[in-house]
Amino acid sequence: ISIALLGELAAAINRGAESPFSESELKKNLIFSAYFFDAYLQSKLNSAYDAYVLLLGAASYYLCDLPGSSSVLTQKLQDGGINLDAGGLENLLLFLLRGDWQIDENSRYGERIAALIGGVRQFFQNGTGEEKLLVFAVNLRREVYESGTPRQLLFADVAIAVLQSKIERSTWKTLPAYSGLTLDTWRSILQKDSFIKELWPAQHLLGKKGVLQGASAVVQMPTSAGKTKSTELILRSAFLANRISLAVIIAPFRALCNEISGSLTAAFDGEAITVNELSDVLQIDYDNNDFMAKKTIMVATPEKMLYILRHEPLLAKQIGLLIFDEGHLFDDETRGATYELLLTELLSLTSKDTQKVLISAVLNNAETIGEWL
Repeated sequence: ISIALLGELAAAINRGAESPFSESELKKNLIFSAYFFDAYLQSKLNSAYDAYVLLLGAASYYLCDLPGSSSVLTQKLQDGGINLDAGGLENLLLFLLRGDWQIDENSRYGERIAALIGGVRQFFQNGTGEEKLLVFAVNLRREVYESGTPRQLLFADVAIAVLQSKIERSTWKTLPAYSGLTLDTWRSILQKDSFIKELWPAQHLLGKKGVLQGASAVVQMPTSAGKTKSTELILRSAFLANRISLAVIIAPFRALCNEISGSLTAAFDGEAITVNELSDVLQIDYDNNDFMAKKTIMVATPEKMLYILRHEPLLAKQIGLLIFDEGHLFDDETRGATYELLLTELLSLTSKDTQKVLISAVLNNAETIGEWL
């Protein structure tokens, strides 16, 4: 039943508008399959089926919009390829789910599948060849339907469905649409090896809610949902649109400031954007003139930011984007008051046009806090 549900959803995605089934309804059913495959693996009932169940489970999670769970399962599969009697289609599916976009130089997949993998790699590296890639994929699926085994048919349907989903979720297609900026504006960023190649569900939601076009928001984002990359996307969209020259990130702990600063320094390496992590020493340790001359990300604790605002209140008018990390600490018994005081002061000092984003993994009253803000 679980395999049938997976095959049914994959076929529905491949049929597109011609499908008699609703993808949303099929996904609700398929989530049962994903959990079943995962539970079957945990039970260790039959290790002979591990690779088969791992791959189908990973595909089920991915098509149910749970890419993190999918990645956990695919990492358990061996790097040297697998043989599930699917004519190489099982390795095509594994390649797509892993998303490392590397072509096997030994061409163990066969000429047709190796060519398809080459097209996938080209699209995700350069954003070109989408139409040709999809035509190639549809033709491969048609060939399998004409002469393939039932297992090959299953893997062809699932692999092509995953491919179509990955293209639609790719940053090449989503970021220009969500940010309102042209593809050429994003191109140099999208071509960086270190930049993400597709958006996760939480990041899609940011785009759909207008956060990448400057809308303020309270964001409840669970751990491992892509918070660091989401922060980077918000920053990049604001800088690329030239809405801001100064972004400020407030994080409650020195260690977290250091972590955020390190991640952003690596992400913006080689670009004309400065990441400035302020120390906890109660002194002015930045050059105010820099903010007028170049794009800057300032990372500071609430205490340090309060100190700066008392001595340089005009700095607040230069802030175009304000991000509060770990926003649930407003309710902290020891430091919550300081955090809330800072937020209140910044709201009064910054421009009404300043984009404000509060992020937390554990906010239970996000809507109430949003209304208060």
